Amino acid sequence: MADTKNAAAALTPAVLDESPTEIVSESSRFETLDIGTDLTTSSSGWCSLDAVDDRDRVTLYNAITTPQKLADQINKQLTVRHIYAEIIHVVNDETGEMVAAPRVVLIDDKGVGYQSVSTGIYNAVKRLILLFGAPADWSQPHKVEVQNVSLPNGRHTITLRVIS
Repeated sequence: MADTKNAAAALTPAVLDESPTEIVSESSRFETLDIGTDLTTSSSGWCSLDAVDDRDRVTLYNAITTPQKLADQINKQLTVRHIYAEIIHVVNDETGEMVAAPRVVLIDDKGVGYQSVSTGIYNAVKRLILLFGAPADWSQPHKVEVQNVSLPNGRHTITLRVIS
């Protein structure tokens, strides 16, 4: 599933415009998003773990199927080894419409998954890959601290601070 050569390109920023697919905030409420082209053009997901054997497949499956909530890890450090990202559909709280949203699962060095449906985490992961490359290319996992930040509109989002 992994394509490390195109990982940074696969997670490029979305283009903002006046269409109904514009990213409008980094809050946990998704008004409109177009992140499909950010992940890949051939699927709606991307993963840095190239699960070529059953052990890796089990690790990946369990991490993305039964992850912990990343929001429960505020001010805690995680050792990120792999990243899984996909597009899901959620209900917009204000309009009741189904909209696309990024679901990101950070997989630590023990195979535990931490999930967030947040443009803040999605953007943090894009920056992490842009600056450090795809996780499959890392010489060792990166330690990050999960942080809650205030936005100018009074809302909050979570993001990552790189420790090492």
